[in-house]
Amino acid sequence: MKFKCPKCGDEYGYAEAVKDDDLTAIIKMQADFAPHSKLVFEYVELFGATRPIKAAKLLRLLLDVRMIWTSGSFAYQKSRYIISLEGMAEALKTVCNKNLTALDSHNYLKKVMIGIAEGEANKKSVAAEKALKQREAQLRAGNRPEPEGQSKGMPEELRRKLNSTGAGR
Repeated sequence: MKFKCPKCGDEYGYAEAVKDDDLTAIIKMQADFAPHSKLVFEYVELFGATRPIKAAKLLRLLLDVRMIWTSGSFAYQKSRYIISLEGMAEALKTVCNKNLTALDSHNYLKKVMIGIAEGEANKKSVAAEKALKQREAQLRAGNRPEPEGQSKGMPEELRRKLNSTGAGR
């Protein structure tokens, strides 16, 4: 099947037309990975280390990475992990700096991301526990947080009167 260019009249095949569409999509996708787009493309180039990578495969690989990038999560061996963009960029740097000769799948990247994701989850857990302990300590000391929306915009004098009479509780 041949197509004809409406401007110059040049004829080209279906494979060339699809390739151009793939390349256009690849170029447009570069903005999705900002500010780490060079790092993502460096990682994807590892898949074509033995022979040049075709545009369709490059697009498919970038779509896979973009899915993880935008969702902030990935699955590996029936387990789901959550990772930040900074964590993913760190994992990409690690994989790119390993001087690997060729990759066949994203599994190596996922294994690196698992360690980072678990570390991030532990940090979040520790921070949440610390915040909970601080809140408990405040409650034990008698510093009760005011209910949302109840006393906002209320003059300090009126708030003190309400608290002293017990009407605001």
